[in-house]
Amino acid sequence: MKINTLPRFKTILSVLLLLMIGSNANAQSGKKLERKPRPAEQESKIKPAITSPTSGSEITGPFVMVGRAAPNTYINLYVTPIYTVPGNGTGKPTLLVSTPNHQRQEFNIKADEKGIWKSPVIEVLFDEKTTNRRIFAFVSQTWGAERYESKNIEYRASPKLVLSKKVIKIPAKD
Repeated sequence: MKINTLPRFKTILSVLLLLMIGSNANAQSGKKLERKPRPAEQESKIKPAITSPTSGSEITGPFVMVGRAAPNTYINLYVTPIYTVPGNGTGKPTLLVSTPNHQRQEFNIKADEKGIWKSPVIEVLFDEKTTNRRIFAFVSQTWGAERYESKNIEYRASPKLVLSKKVIKIPAKD
């Protein structure tokens, strides 16, 4: 039995060519891919930022922070003192008396119609035994399900920013 392969080969080749031409024609006939336009709401959003004092500057006393955000929106400002507590020779833990000015401070601030916000007066104080004193600050804002947080901005703390010592006399009970 003699098998004639040439006609079978031509038939298979013509079927494959028809399939390839047909698939190319279908790929080109559809709607071109397009990017979806962004909603107008996202385009108007301005991510909040701290503009003053500038990063790396030295804080020598009470200060005010200024920044920008979307007009008439609220931002959250976080100011955190960072420091190193020295070890004591006894091996016992060192107790630092904390005050509101010695801990992380949070502020909820509204930007004006131009998008400028201004914090109330901020005071950060450190225990006199601490070293490597710095102040970190960042802002955050929530838009619906989205949340934006700026980078931490670091400030140097002046040696003048120490908690004051007051002697308190407690009268003895008779």
